[in-house]
Amino acid sequence: QREQLYQQQFNVEQTKFTVDNIKDTVGTVQAMQGAAKEMKAQFKKQKELDISFIDKMQDDMFDMMDMANEINEAMGRSYAVPEDVDESDLMAELDALEDDLGAEELGEDGVPSYMQETEASFGLPEAPHAQPEAS
Repeated sequence: QREQLYQQQFNVEQTKFTVDNIKDTVGTVQAMQGAAKEMKAQFKKQKELDISFIDKMQDDMFDMMDMANEINEAMGRSYAVPEDVDESDLMAELDALEDDLGAEELGEDGVPSYMQETEASFGLPEAPHAQPEAS
């Protein structure tokens, strides 16, 4: 008799589980139907979701990027620079310039003289130090 009660309890629980599962499935299907309906409405009224609109926009963006690259290439052209510039010659010249700058006398702050700015060198009057009076 105990086995029979356990079996009946199991059958009741299994039936309840199946009923709950069916309710959940119905709710899920209804939610999917609502979502599908909303998606259809959005696809119809939104031109941004039209594939031909998106393809045209992508083509336009590609064309604009291509034009921007052409402009950058044109702006990057060099004028009067020989094509056969030797990198080692340029590096040697740069090293020589660095040596010249290294030999430059440094001021008291460790700043080269050509970078030291003084008021006298510009011929400008001294900046005022007092606060203006209120009128």
